[in-house]
Amino acid sequence: MSVTVQLVIVGVLVAASAAYVLLSAWKTWFGKSEKGCGSGCGKCAATPEPPQQGRHSLPQV
Repeated sequence: MSVTVQLVIVGVLVAASAAYVLLSAWKTWFGKSEKGCGSGCGKCAATPEPPQQGRHSLPQV
């Protein structure tokens, strides 16, 4: 494999990696803002589960 082909392959990989990082950052900063649960406001606190009567199941791994 020639040096030129290797440089082109490396350049394409670096450009794809940079595009992925920039796209991820763009989605983080300017993505859809959902006002539902998961926004961190604290209004949507999960309701506790009622106590179980009798046997308790083991958590699945």
